[in-house]
Amino acid sequence: MNRSHSAPELHVLYEAQTQSLRGSAPVAVLSFILFLSGVGALIFETLWLRLSGLAFGNSVWAAALILSSFMAGLALGNAIAAASRIRRWRPLHLYALLEVLVALLGCTIVFGLPALGEVLRPIWQLLWNYQPTLLGLRFIVSFLILLVPTTAMGLTLPVLIEDPMLRQTNFGRAIGFLYGSNTLGAVVGAVLGEGYLIAAFGLRGTSLAAALTSCIAAAVALLITQIDRNTAALVPERTLPLRLGARYRPPWRLLLVSFGTGCILLALEVIWFRFLRLYVVSSSTAFAVMLAIVLAGIGLGGVAAGMMHRRSARSNQLLPILLLLTALSVLLSYLFFPGEAVKTPAGAFSLASWPQIVLLCLALMFPVSFLSGILFPTIVALVQASVEDRMNSTGITTLFNTAGAAAGPLIASFTLLPNVGFQWSFVLCAVAYALLAALSGEQTASSVKRPIKFVIAALYAGLLLIVAIVPYHRADAPLEHASRPYELDDQGRTLAYVVKRIEGTSDTYQLLRRDLFGEPYYYRLLTNGFSMSFTSPRNQRYMRLFAYLPLAFRPESEDVLLICYGCGVTADALLHGPNVRRMDIVDISKEVFALADSYSGINYSNPLRDPRVHSIVQDGRFFLQASPKQYDIISGEPPPPKVAGSVNLYTAEFFALMKSRLKEGGIATFWLPLNQLKVEEAKAILRAFHDAFPNASVWASADQQWIMMGIKGPGRKIEAEKLRQLWDDPASGADLRRIGLEVPQQLGALFLMDGEEIDRITHDVAPLTDLYPKRLSDERWDDQASHRFALSYLEAPSAFQRFLWSPLINRIWPEALNPETAGLESFFNLRQSRYLSELIGSNELAELDLYLRRSRLRIPVLEVLGSDGFRLSIAERVAKKLQPPPLETMPDLVAGALAQRDINGAIRLLENKKDRGSFNPSDTFLLTYLYCLNGDVDKAEAFAATNAAAIKKDSFVDWLWEKLQSDFGFHPPPGMNRNR
Repeated sequence: MNRSHSAPELHVLYEAQTQSLRGSAPVAVLSFILFLSGVGALIFETLWLRLSGLAFGNSVWAAALILSSFMAGLALGNAIAAASRIRRWRPLHLYALLEVLVALLGCTIVFGLPALGEVLRPIWQLLWNYQPTLLGLRFIVSFLILLVPTTAMGLTLPVLIEDPMLRQTNFGRAIGFLYGSNTLGAVVGAVLGEGYLIAAFGLRGTSLAAALTSCIAAAVALLITQIDRNTAALVPERTLPLRLGARYRPPWRLLLVSFGTGCILLALEVIWFRFLRLYVVSSSTAFAVMLAIVLAGIGLGGVAAGMMHRRSARSNQLLPILLLLTALSVLLSYLFFPGEAVKTPAGAFSLASWPQIVLLCLALMFPVSFLSGILFPTIVALVQASVEDRMNSTGITTLFNTAGAAAGPLIASFTLLPNVGFQWSFVLCAVAYALLAALSGEQTASSVKRPIKFVIAALYAGLLLIVAIVPYHRADAPLEHASRPYELDDQGRTLAYVVKRIEGTSDTYQLLRRDLFGEPYYYRLLTNGFSMSFTSPRNQRYMRLFAYLPLAFRPESEDVLLICYGCGVTADALLHGPNVRRMDIVDISKEVFALADSYSGINYSNPLRDPRVHSIVQDGRFFLQASPKQYDIISGEPPPPKVAGSVNLYTAEFFALMKSRLKEGGIATFWLPLNQLKVEEAKAILRAFHDAFPNASVWASADQQWIMMGIKGPGRKIEAEKLRQLWDDPASGADLRRIGLEVPQQLGALFLMDGEEIDRITHDVAPLTDLYPKRLSDERWDDQASHRFALSYLEAPSAFQRFLWSPLINRIWPEALNPETAGLESFFNLRQSRYLSELIGSNELAELDLYLRRSRLRIPVLEVLGSDGFRLSIAERVAKKLQPPPLETMPDLVAGALAQRDINGAIRLLENKKDRGSFNPSDTFLLTYLYCLNGDVDKAEAFAATNAAAIKKDSFVDWLWEKLQSDFGFHPPPGMNRNR
């Protein structure tokens, strides 16, 4: 049955609807302005923080101080809004001025910060030995630089909410829509800046785009003032736009809730991002997606708050409920996180994985972010009911919220995560929200209706129940997810196991160890979910070459610097320098140094315990900028360039800093992981390195782990006797032979190209620079293209010719080791052979025959038989303790005997293995070949005939019989001759 309305009722309804429409239009227009403001502000924020890190350092403390200075500026703007009244100026006019200030000063900072870093360098160097003073000065300078634009940012929302256009609009509704729109603009800024603008226009071009956005917002605001000439609120006798002297009594309980919500949300953001990095590779795109999801939740929550708010009184009753719902969401999002259900490519820097990243971020962060977006406008509306003035209430609430937001990341990074881990951090954040709910509901308990009391009680009970039944054994699940790909092989067999885990201030570390025959074989250091360092024999080769290359060409080196410690392999090699008196090791993480005592192995000793070593916890780039010391050798092996935050360790500006810290004639070596870059990206890094070091060259073993070497000055010829010192010294000689450099000539066969060749291949490639970091994309590299590019420089004939004709080589290579008379070409052939063998496979017996009969080198023989110097040392040590040797050590012992050209010893080991019933077809072929090589052809024929039934005829068998027949006169078993 429909109820009809009387005429008065219809009139009232019509008036209400008309007023609602009149209020909606101004809110929509001003929301659009703040949306544009949010786009520009977020882009500026990311640019400022990025460039401030380059100028003032990226260490944990430096980053915290830079963030604090940024937050302090915002808080100052909030404080001014909280304590002022607008006089004479219309708020929209003042808002437009603020946006223009942000645009002008924002661009000035982006354009000027790189130059400021150069200007301040002498001051940093002067204060280097006074670290507390240096840290404080960095905070003061960064605060002063960011002061005016961040203060202007902190004023924009409080000023705009005061405009007369919104006078007839419900305050809670207005603040919700304005706050939500501003935050949604920040979402666009995060995605647009990282996803397109920086790549297309560089940092400076991106700042101009952000400035244009802010100026458009200012222009729209000015245009509105011309259309809507509402000046009733203006007081003409005042001359300044803002006048201090607001009088009101702050609602402290609500302001503490505002502080708490800001603190907890920003603490959660740190915890979330750290948690997700165990599932998602740490790329800049992944960080942009994470940030966008958080901001989108907050923005949509703000819009939802605008739609919900009709009366502030009801908000007072709903606030405890919202806080308790947020507390429950923190725990439920963690408990039901679909980490195992959503698969992301492990270790892949690929944009193709962004849908999975989005899904994981939505599941973990969106519910809490959405509720947080509702909470802030709700608190502001409640404060406004007490303060009355809209700008003051918005300003003071935002001030406390911003102060909490400044404290939250510090609490999470320095207290929660290092001490209690992920799971308890989530629990404590949920409990903190519940305490805020109790605080917010205490003053209004008598006015809360009975149904709402029941809802609040039920939410408390639900929260207590969840906290009580949280499966606390799940605390290690995220860590296990990150380590599992490196612990198990494709068949689920154990490869390695975790020996230590550390929750650091900025990253999560896990150290894995693989044992061989019960003894340590290699270690792998995981940073979050990424394998950051790995001490396998293959990796040890290039890591140690970072040290031995410069030590060979500058043996008199006394002062050396290592940037990034990793697992300590390069540090250990540098200490083998015959004249090294001091080594400074700089790493941004104290946890990496703390793990140094956790390693053990063959001839391993902790380099940090050497009295010549000085470990420094500092951002490597700022160390080069601020330290006054100069070095003979600087070596750097930072994280891969596509890991978030690492790109600025591969730019022309960074390499120029390295050169500036070298003595004349000093040498720098630096990592170029070709297998983790697109070819054009590798060329961009090469171009940047060559721009800093005109006397540059590139070296590599039989892999794609290239080493860039730069000499400050022309370089000078090294004497053969001094070069041989490294091989004559017992410690360094054993180390070099273990990694496959058994004679000095092999060092020359590592050469790939010099500066002239770098010029030729990069003449049309722009260098990687600080201002154009997106010349390294997040796109997946092309393995085939990388292989073709690498092979073009590893092919022996052309590589040998480049070596012969290189002006650099002619200046530095010893005359006594004449390339054309020292058999150097054979070592280039060996490198090509090993590269192709590892990449596409080979006929192992054919390769073994080549090494045994045409070379005296040991390591190639070991490698072709699946062993290496480290495996062999362990196997020999175990074999001495246990007789007969365990069967699992036999392949390595056989390989070791053959590496020593002890053919009889290898035969005895294989025969022993056969007698013990552990023989396979590969062993049969190898033993047959060794009988022939040892001159026992009759024995080889008899052995082959005895085992003919187990031999499956194929192309390899045909090749082997033909090889043995042509080289040794071997006759294959009856019925297995290829000609039959």
